[in-house]
Amino acid sequence: MSEVHNTGVLGEEFTAQRLQQRGYRILARNYHTPYGELDIIAATQKYIVFVEVKTRRDASMVQPEENVTPSKQKRLLRAALLYLQRYPSELQPRFDVAGVTMEPSGMVTGFHYLANAFEGKGLF
Repeated sequence: MSEVHNTGVLGEEFTAQRLQQRGYRILARNYHTPYGELDIIAATQKYIVFVEVKTRRDASMVQPEENVTPSKQKRLLRAALLYLQRYPSELQPRFDVAGVTMEPSGMVTGFHYLANAFEGKGLF
């Protein structure tokens, strides 16, 4: 497994654990679609939450969550629509972004979670 891939897996695992500690129910992880992967799909009593996790080393020049560009948002929205077509839900969709920073050892040094980080309006 490459170091970059391992970093991403560790960041996703950390984020999933934090969500569960906050009462979220994890519905799926690494859900693949033709538009890309949904890192974490979780649910609360009110929302079905599509979480994009960005993990970077401490020395990165930009915050991890800054890498969720408008084009990435568009792909995430389309992927979420495919998920909801296959698994309909009465819950309100929400798009969150988690930014994880860590040392080369894998120790998490920062966690920034943006609930409702972007909306689907205007993405099509």
